[in-house]
Amino acid sequence: MNRDFAEGNMIWIVLGVITLLSGGFLAFVAPNLVHHLLFTYGDVILVQTPNFANVLFGVFVLLLSLFFFMIYKDNKKIKVAGFFVLLISIAFLAASMTSYTVVREEAIFHSEVLSLTSDRYEWTDVEDAVLLKMNDEIPYNSMVLSMKDGSELELKKGEFNFKKNEIEGMLLSVGIRYQLTER
Repeated sequence: MNRDFAEGNMIWIVLGVITLLSGGFLAFVAPNLVHHLLFTYGDVILVQTPNFANVLFGVFVLLLSLFFFMIYKDNKKIKVAGFFVLLISIAFLAASMTSYTVVREEAIFHSEVLSLTSDRYEWTDVEDAVLLKMNDEIPYNSMVLSMKDGSELELKKGEFNFKKNEIEGMLLSVGIRYQLTER
């Protein structure tokens, strides 16, 4: 019997196909779900995951599927290369999970892609706030917070529209009124 079609060896193909099929759905959901599970507690106003994190998770899924397909082969060089692909896929997984913005009543936490730590901004660190109105090309409002250290945080997506009053209240508590601006 051909070794490639042995039952124990076919499990790698099955795992690769299942990962590829389920990963297409998970790429849209997993980073957002993980961030909401990790950060939604107490005084949290908004948890925002950038779309780029979902793209990075999609790359993780593709590389993980490729690993399963490579392990299926009997060639030792391909299996070693497969383990390098696995390590690269884990790096993409880590990158997709380390990019977020959490707005709390206490402070704002922001982490860039591949950052090992998050930046903490007190509400008093906000220098200026601008609300960018939606238009025909961009169907959502965005609030851009300018910090005293020169960085800018953009709060966007549909979630922000529901939390605008809470964020406005936190800004007013430190004496900041946002400006309404056309895009």
